[in-house]
Formats: sequence, structure tokens, C-alpha cells
Amino acid sequence: MKLILSTAVVISLLSVGAMAAKPNVNAPKGGVMNYNFPAEPESLHPIMSGDIYEQYLAEYVHEPICGTDPETYKQVPRLAEKWEVSKDGLQFTFHLRQNAFFHNGDPVTADDVKFSFDAVKEPKHQALNLIPYVEGFTKIEVLDKHTIRFTAKEKYFKNLEVLCSYVKIIPKSVYGDINKSVKMQKEVIGAGPYKLEKYDKGQMITVKRFDKWHGIGNKEFAGYYNFDQINFRFTKDDNIIIERFKKGDIDFENDNTADLYMKASKSLDKNAKAYKVVTNKPKSYGYIGFNFRDERLKDLNVRSALAHLFNRPEMNKKFRDNMSDLATGPVPVRSNQAADVKPIEFNPKTAQELLKKAGWSDSDKDGVLDKTINGQKQKLSFSFIYANKDSEKYWTMFKEDAKKAGVELNLKLMEWNSFVKTIEDNNMELWAMGWGAGSVEMDPKQIWHSSSSAKGGSNRGAYSNPEVDKLIDEGRAELDEAKRTKIFKKAYTIIAKDVPYIFMFNNKYDFYIASNKMKKPADSFKYDFGYTTWWSDTK
Repeated sequence: MKLILSTAVVISLLSVGAMAAKPNVNAPKGGVMNYNFPAEPESLHPIMSGDIYEQYLAEYVHEPICGTDPETYKQVPRLAEKWEVSKDGLQFTFHLRQNAFFHNGDPVTADDVKFSFDAVKEPKHQALNLIPYVEGFTKIEVLDKHTIRFTAKEKYFKNLEVLCSYVKIIPKSVYGDINKSVKMQKEVIGAGPYKLEKYDKGQMITVKRFDKWHGIGNKEFAGYYNFDQINFRFTKDDNIIIERFKKGDIDFENDNTADLYMKASKSLDKNAKAYKVVTNKPKSYGYIGFNFRDERLKDLNVRSALAHLFNRPEMNKKFRDNMSDLATGPVPVRSNQAADVKPIEFNPKTAQELLKKAGWSDSDKDGVLDKTINGQKQKLSFSFIYANKDSEKYWTMFKEDAKKAGVELNLKLMEWNSFVKTIEDNNMELWAMGWGAGSVEMDPKQIWHSSSSAKGGSNRGAYSNPEVDKLIDEGRAELDEAKRTKIFKKAYTIIAKDVPYIFMFNNKYDFYIASNKMKKPADSFKYDFGYTTWWSDTK
């Protein structure tokens, strides 16, 4: 499964060890980390990309206004050395460091910060996935060269988090020309600890330490960003990934599936290890999406029937060693905001009853159910696209079970960028994808609000429910966590019952693979693997 960025995912109730992990302030500097991506980023553009791999790269090349501590999840200074929030919670004033620079040598100023937020709203940047987060700020004032104030029109539970880390701060001198900016898909200028050195399309992205990064010599950042160079390599196939670890070509693979963890655990040699950890790290999830623009898929009976034909218990046992929970909705089942429903069971009989109820029958006895819709004979035959061959065993099982119920699934493996374009152009029927982990508590508007279904938005399948829209709007404005949880739980329950996706699995654990030359303060921090604190014992 391929993951696309969501600023989502939710409060986890998993328990972690009591020992707090801390960066090693004496970690040696130098060496190289080879970081594997299962796919090449669709784009490196800091505004236009919604790709999870661009986001992983961004951790190194961009610098947020403030960041998140991997152990406490509290906001900590980055570009801003301090900030104040007004008593009414509507004004946020940030004081920027005076020694921060962009990779082109320009100093980072309050004017660049204002430009970065304004640029998100530029229609040509097609950043609808970010609009729900920044649209609530009515005024951005540059008070002086290094001081900026944001005023929100209303209370929103993520206002500070959005300002701190949702928008990448970029130089106005580089991205200010919109016609030039939209063409900068394979280059990037940020203010982070590493700058882009080379991009070998289809092979590797290389970043090197930025010698003017403000964190060098600053005790606040001691123990972080220890490598001189990071190579982001592109290896998609699980078996090849494992072989590359054995050869020492890869040092780190992030956000692994249970499938890859099990393969790696059995196959890796002394050069690397597969890790299974329990954290409060935001959780990703995979799904099969339904395009509501298709008349057949507008019918809840059809979507529910397809969900009943997806044998998750057997898949979990056969492919995941029962290391996953069966997902119930948009947030993990162990969250206190989880949908108040049971997992949809694998039940072909129920599926057939639902399809019969919806008027589908095999009138021409060809084995595929059909029905007349708007005067035309339609068949329950769907194109099902996906971009990861390693996930094919799930879809093959689904195809066979669906066939027995009179539903035809035509599986099609696509190259990632073509796959994404097909979805962005709304030319899909069923598709397999995932939402990557973002912040600990999700704002559902990005994915589930009807306003997010326009081009550039994350509501890919055009799901729409007025009651859900209302609850999302209400929950976003609620600052009391307990009250907000109740509102969002109700929204997620309605979404789950509407079956806009087949929600697949929630991992009970987090997985990654690291070579043995990677040294680390701990196998994991409470909210993150902590790989920005790793170092190498070889130069």
C-alpha cells in the first residue's frame, strides 16, 4: 500500500515504556544515511505536493516555525525562538531567530513567513489539502523583520499546531513568481538542516548538511541531524529492499507494513534488523476507496456488499501474523475517537442479499450481476487500481471472493505517478491507497468534508454527508478536548456506517528496518522512531 499525506490520524491509547528517550548530545557528526523510499516523490514542491515521501524529505530540507518533541509531543522552538498566544486564543505572535537562512543564502524574515502562508491560497498552487487549515487566519501582520502575528477569526483546536508545522516556510525571492514556482517540481529551497545536492530521477535524491543552518552549535539541537549526507533511494519491491539491506546499500526503511516486517525478520542477516515497537506514534491506515461519482457506487448497499466480500480476518492471519486490528473507520480502533461500530465482517451471504436488495441480478447468466440504471444496462464490473505489487495478494483474494458473488474486479497495477494522476483526474472506480500519519489528533475536514472534494483536495471519492459536514465544523471550533472527542466520534461513526472506504487494518505495532551501523538513543521515542537523532559509527 502506498501512503499519501494526511495531517491526520488520531489519539492513540497504546501504552509505552516509562523510560523517556533523549537525544545523545555527544553523538558524533559525520557519515551517510541511506534512507529508502518505496516510491519516488511525486513532486518536491513545498506547497503543491501531498506525497508522504516528499514529507519525509521535508523533515530534512525544510524548517517549520516550531516543531514537535518526539518524546513529549509538545511544541518546541525551530525558526521561531519563542512565541506568545493571546488570552482569547486568537492571536499568535512569533519571534524568529535572526541567524536563520534559506539554502540560497537569503535570511529568513517575517515577510517570507507571511508569503509562505499566502502562497498556500494561490489557486495555481492547487493546495486544497492545506486550505482547511490556513483559511481560519484573517490577518497576518509583519510587525518587524523577525516578528510576525497571526489573527484567527475563530477558535480552532489546531491553530497553534497549524502555524507551527503545517506550512513549509519558503523564500519569497524564489517562489514569489507563481509561473516559475509551479514549474519547480524537482527542486526545492528550504531553511532546514540539509540542502538538496542532487536529484537523479528514478534513482536517488541526495541532501547534504547546510553549513548555515541555525541549529549548528545551538544546544537546543544537540544530538539531532548528525549525518553529513543523506541519500534517499527508491526501492519498491520488498524482496529487493531486503537484499539491499543485506548488501549494506540501505540503512533505514520507514513506515513498514506487517508483511515486510515478517519477511525481513526471517530473511535479514547480521547487517540489519527489523524492529517492532509500541509507540503513541500517529498511525497510518490503508483503504480501498469508492468513487461516489460512479452511479453504481453511490448505492450504500453496493459499497457495503463489497466490504462484506473483503476477507480481512483471513488476510490478517495469513499475511500479517495477526499483528493488526480490523479497522472500523477513519481512526484506529484503539483511539478514544474511534467509530462506535464493529468491524464489517466477511460474509458473502450478506453481500449477496444486499446486492439482491439493490436490484442486481445475473440476467444474461454470464456470472456478473447487472442492472438497468438510467435506461442503460450496467454490470457490477469494476476497475481496481493499485500501485504496490507487494499488496497484490490482498487484491487477488478480494477478486476471487467477489467473483463468487457475481462482482468482477479488474486488477490493474500502475506506476505511482500515473496512479496518482488517475485519481486526481477522478478516472478511477476502486483504488487501493492509504493515509499517512501526521499529527496525533486528526482534523477530519481535509478528507471527509464535502468541500474537500474539489481538485487538489483529499476527499478523492467525493464523499458527502451534510450531517458529517456539520459535525466536523462544530468539532473544529471546540477547544474542550472531551467535548470535541464526543463530536468527532459521532462523525466518524456516521462515516463508518456510510462505507466510503473499505477500511483495512490498524497496526498494533510500528515497524521499521535499520542497518546495524545506525546507532540510536533508543529503539523508539514515545511519539516517533527518532531517526533524526540517529548517528553512524562509521564515517
